[in-house]
Amino acid sequence: MDGRSQTDGADAGEIAGGGVADAFALDPRLSLGRLGAVVYDWDIASDCLTWGANAAETLAAFPTEALGTGAGFATLVTADSPSSRELAIREAAAGDGGGGAPYRAVYRLAVAGGAARTVEDIGRCTADAIGRPARAHGLMRFIADQETPSVGGVAGLPERRAFACALEARLAAARPGDAAFAVLIVGIENLGELNRRYGYEAADQAIAAVGQRLAANLRSVDKAAHLAGGKFAALLSTANEEQLTVAVARVGQRAASPPAVTTAGPVALTVRIGAAFAPRHGRNAARLLQCAEEAFELAAGEPRRFAIYQPGYATSEARRREAAVVDEIVAALNQRRVLVAYQPVVGAVDGRVAFHEALLRVQQNDGEIVGPAAFLSVAERVGLIGQLDQRALELTLDRLVAEPGLHASVNFSVTSLRAPGWLEGFKGALAVRPGAAPRLIIEIVETVALEPIDEIERLLAAIKAFGVRIAIDDFGAGHTSFRNLRRLGVDIVKIDGAFVQNLASSLDDRVFVRSLADLARHLGLTTVAEWVQDDEARRLLRGWGVDLLQGELIGRPEIWAPPEPALRARAG
Repeated sequence: MDGRSQTDGADAGEIAGGGVADAFALDPRLSLGRLGAVVYDWDIASDCLTWGANAAETLAAFPTEALGTGAGFATLVTADSPSSRELAIREAAAGDGGGGAPYRAVYRLAVAGGAARTVEDIGRCTADAIGRPARAHGLMRFIADQETPSVGGVAGLPERRAFACALEARLAAARPGDAAFAVLIVGIENLGELNRRYGYEAADQAIAAVGQRLAANLRSVDKAAHLAGGKFAALLSTANEEQLTVAVARVGQRAASPPAVTTAGPVALTVRIGAAFAPRHGRNAARLLQCAEEAFELAAGEPRRFAIYQPGYATSEARRREAAVVDEIVAALNQRRVLVAYQPVVGAVDGRVAFHEALLRVQQNDGEIVGPAAFLSVAERVGLIGQLDQRALELTLDRLVAEPGLHASVNFSVTSLRAPGWLEGFKGALAVRPGAAPRLIIEIVETVALEPIDEIERLLAAIKAFGVRIAIDDFGAGHTSFRNLRRLGVDIVKIDGAFVQNLASSLDDRVFVRSLADLARHLGLTTVAEWVQDDEARRLLRGWGVDLLQGELIGRPEIWAPPEPALRARAG
């Protein structure tokens, strides 16, 4: 970054004698600084980020070491940003016809000791030979929060807040006797499967394709917006259910066909649509969106993948399904059908097992083993997550006692850690299993480190006092600062598998993971790369100095059950 003052390059006498306007004409850096703006150039291949001459003044609130690379800059972007800078650049690269393509994003940058600042980022991105972002150059300016609702996200579509504002305006302008209109939620139904099968980059491109198709068909819908992930919203002028059904079939067909073109190849899409009528089902934006969401959930069981909100039905059906899951969790706990599968974590260089991660599983009455996706979100909502976490801890401690050479990690939710008496219960579980604590690792998700820092610092210090190590899971997704990791006494950083699984094909992910590994090594933290799935990723990670590897390439999770006497003793 150039550290020269704002007046470098313009003669002081000319500024004094010619007035402020003349000074701005002589040196555009003065104009940029006054506007709170700065230009930049990002060579994505080398991850070198170069800023304009007024950067020292305009970006003075941010650490210099975070401004020299794209990966460093990404650590400043907050998780609640209105739109994704990375996704905007990817979409621009995909549309580059040879001379570059424009992008626009609005996001927030974290300021140490102060409120985050909102910026608008407008630029142009050029792609490499296979359509990946190669270089981006543009202008970033600080804006007031009230400017953000009009910002376009995926495919230039407005986002949730702007859509809600437009919906409120339409409701306010309605006169008695005006025709009804519908609010739609349009979502990619198989998004989770796309992430697993093709990777997050391809899934992002599929989301962008759906957004572009909705944006291109605004004659079919009055207004469209990107809500989050693979979900979109739309307003549709239609007076009755028959018209709506016909219109929705057309919208769904155009959104899903043909297959989306991605870097992983053509991806077939399935969309689901839920609808609510205004003003019949609600007289404000929040209520109408909620009703459309309930209809969207209800549509999962419909052959047409479409449902219209029915008062009481969607809610009661969702509650029935949730109650069935709750009953199954309680029965599994009582009947000792909550199990733990252990996945090895090995040295990147020597391949020796360093520890195993304990992963929750439930054995159903028919003998089928199901993973956390089938029950964890419900358990968190109804307050059963603490019992599941405790069961995983007990099973893991029992195995540590049974196998003195074993080391293992156990995940704990935020809810469990906050529960009254949790620390005393944890202490008691360790007390009856002497020798297990030094071989135990507690994994907490990165968002826990975003809690009030004093509170989490005291809790983790108390855990470490027993000789237990602390690992931060899914690191990289929540932009936790490395300063916090040092203060919290974290021992291990597990790099989010979403950035690891596509290393062989994603330059962005390679730059990001390598930067994380370098920073962690500088702080003396052990690094684990999750979701390692191919030899190329293993080779790259080993070369970057990542300490440990975990994933299907390394070893699949295997169920461990305690010996029968232990089961009988515990049950009695």
